[in-house]
Amino acid sequence: MKNQTLSIEQMQHLQKIGVDTSNASMVLIATDNDGCTLDWEEALDYMKYGQSDVYFKLLDAEMGDYNHSYREDCGVFTLQDVIDKLPKFITPMPSKQIRFSCFINIFGGIKYVNEDDVNDVLKLIRGNNLLEIAYEMLCWCVENGYVEHNS
Repeated sequence: MKNQTLSIEQMQHLQKIGVDTSNASMVLIATDNDGCTLDWEEALDYMKYGQSDVYFKLLDAEMGDYNHSYREDCGVFTLQDVIDKLPKFITPMPSKQIRFSCFINIFGGIKYVNEDDVNDVLKLIRGNNLLEIAYEMLCWCVENGYVEHNS
């Protein structure tokens, strides 16, 4: 599960800031010692307070053998899901009609640069984990109004 998908906390944050997460590629189902399905809040509480062991099962959202009604509440994004949510172009100054394009560097960076002047960087995020970088950029785009809420 590590580095394949966003964490529960990251998914909850995206939901809180208005990102539609219902089309996530994967589903993360939590269960307790008795095999009862837990919602994420319960699972986090169980883990925090040691009430019970929590087990996670990561499933393909489309093909997984699970109750598909959990997809909306338990979906987790993969790197591709996050990249698909990032706007390919943004226009931070509509009156100037400067369009910035998204570039992803597999060696650890995502940036929005001016299409006419690649040295004019609006936002750059670097790091060692491309999934984490993409998540940070998606949050930045939403918080700055470049991604519509619930999209």
